[in-house]
Order: sequence, then C-alpha cells, then structure tokens
Amino acid sequence: MQPAIWYVRRLKTMSFSEIFSRAYSLLRDIYDRIVLPLRQKRKKLSDITVFNIDNPPFRVPESLIITNDKNLRARAEKILQGKISFFDLKDKKIGIPFDFNRDHKHNIQAPMKFSPSIDYRDFKITGDCKYVWEPNRHHQLVVLARAYRMTGEEKFARGVIDQINSWIRQCPFGVGMNWRSPLELGIRLINWVWAVDLIREAHIADEEFNSRFLNSVYRHLWEITRKYSSGSSVNNHLIGEAAGVFVATSYFPNMKHSEKWNKQSKEILEREIIAQTYSDGFTREQAFGYHIFVSQFFLFSAMVANWSGNDFSDKYYGRLRKMFGFIAKLTKAGPPPFFGDADDGYVLDLGSYPNNISELLELASRHSCGPEFVSGIPASGYYLLENDSKDISVIFDCGEQGLKPLSAHGHADSL
Repeated sequence: MQPAIWYVRRLKTMSFSEIFSRAYSLLRDIYDRIVLPLRQKRKKLSDITVFNIDNPPFRVPESLIITNDKNLRARAEKILQGKISFFDLKDKKIGIPFDFNRDHKHNIQAPMKFSPSIDYRDFKITGDCKYVWEPNRHHQLVVLARAYRMTGEEKFARGVIDQINSWIRQCPFGVGMNWRSPLELGIRLINWVWAVDLIREAHIADEEFNSRFLNSVYRHLWEITRKYSSGSSVNNHLIGEAAGVFVATSYFPNMKHSEKWNKQSKEILEREIIAQTYSDGFTREQAFGYHIFVSQFFLFSAMVANWSGNDFSDKYYGRLRKMFGFIAKLTKAGPPPFFGDADDGYVLDLGSYPNNISELLELASRHSCGPEFVSGIPASGYYLLENDSKDISVIFDCGEQGLKPLSAHGHADSL
C-alpha cells in the first residue's frame, strides 16, 4: 500500500476522463472477481476459434534459428535441469518443474489470489515483482526451441511443452502475480509464438496440449485488449502490450476477435511509435535502457507484419530506422551509456546475449530497419561530442525530464 500522498500526487496527473476510466476499472475488477470461477473453466476450441488452421500464416525464418551462439546447447541443458540466469542470478535453480510463483532471489512466495487485488509494489507481500515476473516472460522457452532446431534433439522441444503445461497448471487464469500486468502477458505471448513455431517439426504437441495452450493464448489476448494501458500510464507498457497482441493474433488468426484485435494493436503501434519518440528517433521516456527495450517491440512487430503480409506504413519504418540510428550513434564508442531508468528488460533471446547491441543492429538491418542518422539540432536534447579517430564520445543531456505527465523514468534528471 502506497502512502496517501502518493495517491494524491498521482491523481493530480490524471484528467477527469482518466479518473472516470479508473473508477470503471475498479467496478470491472469487482465483477471479475465474482465471475472468475466461471471464466477459469476451459472452453471448447469451437468457442474460441472461428475456423480451423493447420499451418500458421508465417514461420520464423531459418536465419533467426541458427546463430553463432556457441553456448546455446549448454544453456538449454541447464534449463532442462531447472536452472536459468536473470538479473544478478546466475544458473539459479528454480525447480523441476519451475516454480513460477516465487521471488527466487529473496525466496518469497508470491500470493495466489485474485490478481488485481495484489499490491505488487509491497515487497513484504510479493517480494521483488521483477524477480517473480522475469522467468514468466519465458525467454528460456525460445532458448530451448532454438536448441531443438540446431540439434534436432527432441528433449529440448519436449522441454518447451513441459514448461508451458506446468505454467498453465501453476498459474490459473486471473490468479497470482503472473496475471497482474498486461505487459507481462504481452511479452509472454511473443515468446510463446517464437517457441511453439520453432518446435513444430517435432510433432509432440498433442490434442490435449493444443486445447489447453490455445485456451490460455485466448485468455491472454482477451485480458490485454480490455486492459490496455491508458491515460497517464501510457508508456512502454502500452507498446509491449500491443506488440504481444499483434504478434499472437498474426500467428493465430483463427481466434475469435483476432481480426479486430490485430487491427487495433497495429493501430496502437503505428500511433505510439510516433507519439512516444522524438523526430530524431529517441524515446520520450528519456531513458536509454527503455529505448532499446521498445525498439525491440517495434522491430519484432515489423518482422511479423512483413512475414504475414500485413506490413506497417513507411512512416513507421522511417521512425524505427531513426530509433536504431540513435542506438548505433550512442554505442559507437563502446557500451551503451547509462542515463535515465533501466530494468534490463528485453523481448526475445535470439543470440549470445539478449542486449548485445551489435546483434540487435544487425538484426534490424536484415529486416529493412537499419540505422538512419539524423543530423542537425536534436529534438530529444541529447548532444554528442565525438572523436572519431579514437572512438571517444561525450554525451550531454539537455532534454526534458521524461514522457509526460509522470516523467516516470527520468530519475537521474530529478536529482
């Protein structure tokens, strides 16, 4: 529970329409709690699909499967042993099967109650929410799936199926931390699409798994689309939510409402790539870590749009190239600069390290999103003093504090 002054200050950032919308959300949550047992019952596939589809509209290309990741097999073997690395935890054993409802750094069990009622900011209740959520983004499933495609060993594909089955059993719809944040649902959907596509050739997903899995995918989509971030909360969360919906509805167009949800999410991404970035390409959140994060959402959405024949506008691609131009320019002399907030978030694990900048830039270039540099006075207020001959650069932050009205990730500027 936050101090009363926190709520007062937050209310001051909201318009009347946002206050009304949040009041409506509270009433919706009360109703959702009452009908939750009914919604948790598995639906017949005929109730959530409008037509049968044997093959998805797109496949993840071979170029994204075979990489120079020399440690891929070793990483995949550790995942099968119940070990993963995230944040400052290295080869942390989180159980066989994984315990998906625990802060594994502080060994605190997250509460298994109605999700909207959980105060994820209260450490005493949930532990550190980031340490609960990170394994539930399911980056490890893509590592397993890539290992299967590289080695042909079925055990890695089986690991994907087993983890998804285990997650669905441990995380019933609407209960616990893993249904608390629509952004987390969006990231999980993207990783699910990549993982299940990469193991299709293993032919180990039986009818029972498909029914259970598609039910969960549908509930993810339904939950995100009715809880899109809005008002003063519009930031990277909305981008990630829309990207998850766009990727999943592009891969599962036979879901009920998929066409509507796909169109809506695409419109959000088209709008927000302009609204949340400056004309020189930098994010209005004024935080380089989040700039890299959202650029991945926009890039993977663009790739899926191209593969499925539903491409984004030239304006979208133009701004995305500038976003990668900003990344390339500021990392020319070395590692990424640290300004603004960061939480080490990433979307997909496709290489030797999730935030390997050179790999990310190469991936963008291969998909028509290569860096485009903007000359002249920067709209974002960041100036770069360079010595090209020695690869030395100095960055001057003369920009705003961050994305209004909360300026949520401009902590350094606040000091």
